[in-house]
Amino acid sequence: MSTQWHVPAPTWRAYAAGRLEPAAATSVEAHVVGCPHCQAAARSAVDTASVWAGVQATVTRPRVPWALRVLRRLGLPDDVAVLLGAGESVLVLGVTVVAAALTCALSAGLTPWRPDAVFLALAPLVPALAVVAAFDATHCLREVSAPTPYSRLRLALLRTAAGLGLAIPATLLIGLLVPGLSGLMVAWLLPSLGLTLAGLVLLTWWAPPVVGGVLALVWITVALALGRVDRVDLLVSPAAQAGFLGVAVVLAAVFAVRVTTRTSGAG
Repeated sequence: MSTQWHVPAPTWRAYAAGRLEPAAATSVEAHVVGCPHCQAAARSAVDTASVWAGVQATVTRPRVPWALRVLRRLGLPDDVAVLLGAGESVLVLGVTVVAAALTCALSAGLTPWRPDAVFLALAPLVPALAVVAAFDATHCLREVSAPTPYSRLRLALLRTAAGLGLAIPATLLIGLLVPGLSGLMVAWLLPSLGLTLAGLVLLTWWAPPVVGGVLALVWITVALALGRVDRVDLLVSPAAQAGFLGVAVVLAAVFAVRVTTRTSGAG
């Protein structure tokens, strides 16, 4: 009569439920390797299909950069995270956002001249330049739109969302940390929206480095010129904010037309 020991049913149930101590679980696994009887019992006691699916997903799922792990916690789907994480796109995006945010904070916090003007000159550019950096780093992915469901418009909007999802919280944090800027906490958001959309439109014609340089030069010149004549209020007044919103709406329409026209033209 065979005296070989086999894993009893209560132990299998405890193992499947994850209640076994690590040493006992290791002993069960080591025994099953060489016991055909327990291997057969394992198939009825443990959902091996789901276990294998979990192992396969863990092994094959690509590790995404830290910036995308943050966005995934905010609800970004896995397939979108993999697409945006191709190459070094999000690494470049994250570094750009952090560098721009630190530059904005240091410049506004340490300048002896009109910190409000300096903040308004730099803060709206952080999300806009983050979007430009995302386009620059993922420019090689333009071919992805041909064999996949990701159209150029969707790919553009995904890049934009990734850039804004990192840049806006970082810049809002700056407004909290720099003394004396609490009144400007949200005043930069609509100018930033306008700059971001202007950048998206320009990206349909020019290369990302050119677009970033043009946006930075024009906006910083305007903001500092207004600060020099003590008229920063022209950027934060209700009329100015309404104007930025109107310009953003027009630029969004232009961008949609430009991208859809280029997509249909590409066939």
